[in-house]
Amino acid sequence: MKNNKRVFAIAPLATAVAASLFTLSASAVEFHGYFRSGVGVSDNGSQQCANNQHWGRLGNECETYAEVDFQQELYNRDGKTMKVETMWAMVTDQNGDWEPMGDGGDNSAQGTISLRQFNIQAKGYIGDATLWAGKRFYQRHDIHHIDLFYWDTSGPGAGIEGLSAGVGKLSLAWIRADGDGDSNSNANNIDVRYAGIPLGSSSLEVGLLYRIENLTDAEDDAGQADDASTMLTAELTTPIMGGFNKLVGQFGDEGYAWAMRYNGGGQWVGSVGAGNTGFRVINHGVIKPGGGAFELGYAAYYGMTEDGDNDDREILSVTARPMVKLTDTTRAIFEVGYFQGDHGSFGDVGGTKLTAAYAWSAGPGYWARPEIRVFASVMTDDENDTAFRGEDSVFNFGVQAEAWW
Repeated sequence: MKNNKRVFAIAPLATAVAASLFTLSASAVEFHGYFRSGVGVSDNGSQQCANNQHWGRLGNECETYAEVDFQQELYNRDGKTMKVETMWAMVTDQNGDWEPMGDGGDNSAQGTISLRQFNIQAKGYIGDATLWAGKRFYQRHDIHHIDLFYWDTSGPGAGIEGLSAGVGKLSLAWIRADGDGDSNSNANNIDVRYAGIPLGSSSLEVGLLYRIENLTDAEDDAGQADDASTMLTAELTTPIMGGFNKLVGQFGDEGYAWAMRYNGGGQWVGSVGAGNTGFRVINHGVIKPGGGAFELGYAAYYGMTEDGDNDDREILSVTARPMVKLTDTTRAIFEVGYFQGDHGSFGDVGGTKLTAAYAWSAGPGYWARPEIRVFASVMTDDENDTAFRGEDSVFNFGVQAEAWW
């Protein structure tokens, strides 16, 4: 009889749990993701890759990288919704069949699993805005074919996103940068953006990123610099030739001055306290001239950082990825890249890259994925005669798969 009583006592609880699970399953789980992987070889051992943000990523990616994202709406009533999102990322160096995950000890390590997102996004609580908190990809602006995220403050934080204000949308966010005791590693980032400003057929977005260093008492007592850093961004988007063009201007001081030269976008900073300044000008887009079988992705940028000792460091990059449709599911892809710059104590840097590929894809468009591509690529370092395992150039050949969904 005691067992029966326990069964009767547990029954209401089981019913409640079942009802709760049924309520949650009323909204299907969204499954999103990204991956790239393949096999490659060079004329001097394994495939060699470098500087894809400078001269392009096609035929210049040597790892397996994947992101797995799940989203679930947990509440929907009276115009108010709440959704949970989580994303995990994995990276390995493609050195064989068995590649253990989680062995790496830092952000750049191969063979690691990383938590990229875990957040709640709520709508209908504050006007037409999204209220959010947690770890999140936050309004990232990038150039796909060179994998450059030039405006990106992703991380743990909270904010109000997309609130109607005048002619545009206002977004406010507080995002933390917490390190492990390294100098200038702990800070509060205040991110303010105003998007959707109409300028004829174009749309303007402007933003202010203000970083406040958050020193420990020991760091403060030691006299460590705590100067604030500022990054200003303006981006003009214009529809053109069946696609778009983006013209971007950025200015940074103190820690964000270094991002202008070293491809940062709001997450990474250099040293503060020396009065550093820097700027970057970017023009990029994807167009479809004539609306036919030819599409072109392109990018050009110039960035410069001047530190307190008037030591100028600069970078110039020009890249293009033309694509020719052969059938609705096959295409020829080419990518050419050139960069030149001053890398401070490392001296002058520069190089060229040329890649040709044949691809099978899920449709004819530039952005159609999944895709499997066979590629051949030549990279030449114009300043270092031993950059590629003792040589000044390398020839890569391989097959790569890429998908997002």
